[in-house]
Amino acid sequence: MTASPEEDEALLENLRAEFGKKETMEKLFHTVIPHLEEGKRTLVYILAQVDRIGHTAMEPFFLKTLFGPHYDRIILITGQGEGAGYNPFILQCPGAEFVHVSTPDPVLPMLGFLDGGVLDLKLFHLCLASPQRVVRDFGRHVTTGGEIRYFELPEAIRVAGEAFLKEVGMPVETPFVVLHARDMSYLPEKAHHAFRCADIRTYEEAIRRFVEAGYWVFRLGDKGGVPLEGYPEQVVDLPRHPFYSQALDVFLSARCAFAFNQASGPEALVRAFGRPAATVNLVYELLRLPMINDLLLFKHYLSARTGEILSYAEILERGLPAIGKGEDFEANGVSIRENSAEELAELAEIMIERDRSGATVAPDADRLALFRTLGRNYERTVLADPAMQTDNQDFYAYAHDFGRPAPSVLHRKGFLDRF
Repeated sequence: MTASPEEDEALLENLRAEFGKKETMEKLFHTVIPHLEEGKRTLVYILAQVDRIGHTAMEPFFLKTLFGPHYDRIILITGQGEGAGYNPFILQCPGAEFVHVSTPDPVLPMLGFLDGGVLDLKLFHLCLASPQRVVRDFGRHVTTGGEIRYFELPEAIRVAGEAFLKEVGMPVETPFVVLHARDMSYLPEKAHHAFRCADIRTYEEAIRRFVEAGYWVFRLGDKGGVPLEGYPEQVVDLPRHPFYSQALDVFLSARCAFAFNQASGPEALVRAFGRPAATVNLVYELLRLPMINDLLLFKHYLSARTGEILSYAEILERGLPAIGKGEDFEANGVSIRENSAEELAELAEIMIERDRSGATVAPDADRLALFRTLGRNYERTVLADPAMQTDNQDFYAYAHDFGRPAPSVLHRKGFLDRF
């Protein structure tokens, strides 16, 4: 079950009321004050979803970029963390200016869903910003030429990671790929996310292409997913390895030649370290921010009634990038089809060649220009929508030079129907 808009608004109203209480502010100050240093410009940020890998990596990365130049210290307040999506090693990586403070208090972490801007509380500045606002503001920062500031790999994690590579027998200096495909074994109760998932078995040919090209492949994820079976030793199903530690997710994301991943938590970790990536089985989303040189392999959108492929213009006209629940696609008469094994293998070859030559893919300029133009036209509609503005959803990454569609996407029959 997911919350309705009415339930979301009721929650926010309750949180606004909590923030206005004297006792809540006292708890906030008591939590922060022990970590202040005299003379240091300090920003406090509340990270509400520390139990989700993507948010734990993404939000501090974006904060580092947006606020790092302006503050000496950034204090992250979180809950204590638990569950399949919690990785405590990630918060060791934003940089020396970051301080992580966990609290058992049930209310303080929830304040991270509020939007209030940067508040001057005299002893420190408090950044009240929802995840959507942070993502949108980062997108606008980058599209206007702003500098990106990346995570830093701690020495202890580096040492542990290199020891693991030696343990599995990977020769020194061998390049490796980080692989991740989300399936419903992760958070199975969130059935509305099924449209974001993919079948790892369709990746077999792509994985074999990597191995034949001399790469090792480390699959990230959880133990409940479909196992990788029948592969050579160069393919490591990381969560099932007897020496697995969550620190390895961090190390491998920071040191991979590139990632071949999906729009789910680990992709944010790879990007926070500035590593190249191909994101496959991707759906169109307003606030999905790849890095500029990432390659993007989108899923196919079809009419549920006729089975015909929707063009990009039709996808945008129906407002599908603003949809985040599987049942809403059904209500709109849309079905979504995963990438084929052939599409994945073709993109694997492109990533291998790009890694070896150092050259980025030269897309069809006319088709890419049309893709961007359609995206910009769509972004104008969300920019003019008061509800989108209120929800910080008035931004569309694919209207800008955020990642590039894979060649196979731009050349799909009927996708860019002017051609």
